Amino acid sequence: METSIEKRVAELENLVFLSKNVLSFDEASKFLNLSKSYLYKLTSGNLIP
Repeated sequence: METSIEKRVAELENLVFLSKNVLSFDEASKFLNLSKSYLYKLTSGNLIP
């Protein structure tokens, strides 16, 4: 039963991400599955906005 609940929570989290226009840095890191340090490197190098 926990697996089912965990799966539903994950699906709801994905829906929340998709419904937002702007993500926080932490949310973007989770959404893109990138470490915060790598995401910072990309943004500081103007490789992504």
